Amino acid sequence: MIDLTIHAETLESNIDYCREKGITLPTFSMMKNPQTVPQQIQDQLASIGLWDLHCANLYRITWNNEPKDSGGLFGGVNHLVLPPELTGCRATIIMLVGRWFPTGAHKVGATFGCLAPALVTGQFNPRKTKAVWPSTGNYCRGGAYISALLACNAIAILPEEMSQERFEWLKSIAGEIIATPGCESNVKEIFDKCWELRNTGEDLRIFNQFDEMGNPLWHYNVTGHAIEDLLQQYLRDGRQVAGYVSSSGSGGTLGAGYYLKQKYPRSKVVVAEALQCPTLLNNGFGAHRIEGIGDKHVPWVHNCKETDFVVAVDDEVPMRALRLFNEPIGRQA
Repeated sequence: MIDLTIHAETLESNIDYCREKGITLPTFSMMKNPQTVPQQIQDQLASIGLWDLHCANLYRITWNNEPKDSGGLFGGVNHLVLPPELTGCRATIIMLVGRWFPTGAHKVGATFGCLAPALVTGQFNPRKTKAVWPSTGNYCRGGAYISALLACNAIAILPEEMSQERFEWLKSIAGEIIATPGCESNVKEIFDKCWELRNTGEDLRIFNQFDEMGNPLWHYNVTGHAIEDLLQQYLRDGRQVAGYVSSSGSGGTLGAGYYLKQKYPRSKVVVAEALQCPTLLNNGFGAHRIEGIGDKHVPWVHNCKETDFVVAVDDEVPMRALRLFNEPIGRQA
C-alpha cells in the first residue's frame, strides 16, 4: 500500500542531514503512548511553545498533549463530551479535540504520516526536493509546519477564498504559497496546479492527501488507538460503542473508524458531509461553509467497503453550534 523501496544513497544522506540538524523522529508507538518519549526530549518540551518551529515538537504529534500553549508535556486524550441533555441524541457523543496539536489541528499527524515514509526510505531528499502540500487549508498548514521542523522547503497550495488567517500564518512558514481559484469545494483547481508543477520538471514531491496511504494509516494507528483508550473511561454499566462519525474531507480520519471496526465489530462507521455538497449521498456538489470537508469527489484512500452509511448535515447546524459554544450563555452551559 505504501512504497517502502529503499534508496540507499539518499537515505544515508538523509541520516547525515538529520544528524546535522539535530532532528530525530518519533515512532507511531510514541505517538500512541507519549510517556515513552525519551526524557531528554521531554526536558526540551518543557521550555518550548506548542507552535514553535523546533524539531522537538515532532514529539507533540499526539492526541495526548497537555492543554497548554507552552511547556506542556503529556496527559490523557483531549476530548469533549456532549451529553444527551444538550444534543437530544440518546447516545453520549464524545468528540476528540485537535486544538492541542501544533498548528491547532490534527493534520500535522496526517502530513507526518505521508512525509516520514518518504524520508526514511530515501525517496525524499530534504536537501534538494520541495514538498508540495495541496489542500483546502489545514493539511497544507500541517505539511508546511512539518516541513519547517524537518528543515525542508515547502509549497502550500490552497483556494484563494480560504480564511485570511490561514494565508497570513502560511506566509511565515511555507517557502511558497499558491492560491488557486475558488473556495472550499474547488479541489479540481488544486489538482490542476499540481499537474502544472509536476510538468515543470522541478525537483518536488507532491503529497496528495487524497491518495497518500500514510494519511489514513496514521489515523488508523494513532487516532484509532486514542479513541480506544478514551472509550475505556466511558464503557461501563453496559454501555456499548454505537459508531464512529467522521466528516469526509481527505478520508484520512476514517482510518480511525476502520481500526475501531476491528475492535468493536457491531459498531458503525458513519461518514458526514455538507448537505450543500452531498457527493457521497447522491453525487451532488456545491459550495458550503464547513472548512476542511466536502471536496466534490471520493478520496482514493476512502475504504467504502468499511463505510456503513452517510449523513448530510446542513452547514447552518455546525455554524450555530460554534456560535453556541463561543457565546457567554453557551459557555456557561
